[in-house]
Amino acid sequence: MASLDMKGPYPYNKSTIEKEVYPNRIGNYALGYIDSGNIFRVQYVGRSIDMGVRERLLSHIESGDNEYESFKYSYAKSEKEAFEKECKNYHDFGENKKLKNDIHPSRINNYRCPICDN
Repeated sequence: MASLDMKGPYPYNKSTIEKEVYPNRIGNYALGYIDSGNIFRVQYVGRSIDMGVRERLLSHIESGDNEYESFKYSYAKSEKEAFEKECKNYHDFGENKKLKNDIHPSRINNYRCPICDN
């Protein structure tokens, strides 16, 4: 069974994000909801390397992206680690499934996806 390997889920709102997620730390996140069986259902996966995960999650909310109920997150040690984790999450929870990410995560630097070499 696929795993996000992230902290959470937490309610997707500004006060929870500010309380739970440290500022200015690069990493990954997932947005979704808790189903009737108390399972976190992933709807969107992302990474943040140009700003922290906290700041990226807050920017989603500030832009009016309020369709999600819950979030999970993790920190990364490097841009490459964040990119590779986003790729893994995309392949595990996306592709032919109900992930709202329309396209494969974009490359950074010369890193290639460890799953499909994209």
